[in-house]
Amino acid sequence: MKEEALKGFVDFIIQERMQSAFSQMKAGKEPDDKDDVEQKYEEAVALLPKDKQQAVQAYCDAIFDSGAYAEQFFYRLGLKDGIRLYKTVKSIIKGIS
Repeated sequence: MKEEALKGFVDFIIQERMQSAFSQMKAGKEPDDKDDVEQKYEEAVALLPKDKQQAVQAYCDAIFDSGAYAEQFFYRLGLKDGIRLYKTVKSIIKGIS
């Protein structure tokens, strides 16, 4: 029972940490209407010559890849925090029991 409660607590702390880190990363940025932005992007790229379209698309792909790197970074950060917290809480409970 204690182990299950501890796991639930650790899950909660990990979620809160990830939410906090994500909020800090996105601070000051307004949410975009993704469909509208994507449509405008497609319209703008369609006006370019084929070679320029490929260059712009390659650039956008690089930007999206860097976003994926940030997601991976925050996932690992949360995982490390969770493992560290789990070990700490487990040792505290073990000391109390």
